Amino acid sequence: MAWIIVLFAGFSLIWSSAFIVGKVAIAHLDPIVLLAVRFLLGAACLLPFVLRQGTAFLQGKVVRFGAIAGLLNNALYLGLSFMALQTVPAPVLVVIISCAPLLTSAFAVAAGQEPLNLARLAGFTICIAGVVCVAVWQPAGVASLAAGGTSTSSLWVGYAMAIGGTIAFAFGTVFLRARNVGATPVAVNFWQSLVGGLVLFPLAMMRAPDLQQWTPVFNGPVLLAMLYLAIVVTLGAMFMWLYLIRRFGASKAAAAHLINPLSGLVLSVLVLGNQIALIQVAGALSIGLGLYIAVFRPTAGQAVAGSRS
Repeated sequence: MAWIIVLFAGFSLIWSSAFIVGKVAIAHLDPIVLLAVRFLLGAACLLPFVLRQGTAFLQGKVVRFGAIAGLLNNALYLGLSFMALQTVPAPVLVVIISCAPLLTSAFAVAAGQEPLNLARLAGFTICIAGVVCVAVWQPAGVASLAAGGTSTSSLWVGYAMAIGGTIAFAFGTVFLRARNVGATPVAVNFWQSLVGGLVLFPLAMMRAPDLQQWTPVFNGPVLLAMLYLAIVVTLGAMFMWLYLIRRFGASKAAAAHLINPLSGLVLSVLVLGNQIALIQVAGALSIGLGLYIAVFRPTAGQAVAGSRS
């Protein structure tokens, strides 16, 4: 049990830190440029590892599997999420993305992969309530919108992109589970990163046609952020994510994202010196309770009508 908790918490901390680091980087660099360079750099780091595995990673089914995963998880999910990060407050973005387990459950049930039992449904409901308490209750959250000069139309466009990215992520989670082609996580991650970078690179060139707009990549803070995102997040977190899907299933793996608001809260206290409200502590406890019910507590498997028996 202890190693499972450490695995889920470690993944959540790394995942949440990506948005903090990304928020710093996109202040100096276009988000699509940031992601394109990040993914291509990640693929370059993975190349020596896949070459050591022989030619298995070149099989058509492996390439197709990794390419589709790259379109869903890298280009669409992260592309839309980082674009939304320009206008949507980070806590609100985390809340939206943390709703992915609900969509994942719906997709998994519709695909006949997993049953939707009452305990899982109750656990997810409690978790979502905790997510709202932790991530939305920000004293300066509403004021920051007006202070930042974000227009209402831009904000709604940001919300739409965040929701679209969440849908892509949930669908990608079910896709990875349903089509296990026997490829190693290294091979999948390589093609996923490469395809994500290649898809976003032309868009990055359109958004930043002047090469001077790419120079922040080589500046100290942005370069460090890029290396962190490419190595720690793209490689480390993705390996952990693929393992969680294979080990626990799509819905339970996605439940790890319900810890993300708590992880973001902890990081904001440690890194930014933010204060914690009592309701946020209550929300964190609710998330823990919901995770126990949905993920760790054995259930009798009473299925909701319409789910697989």
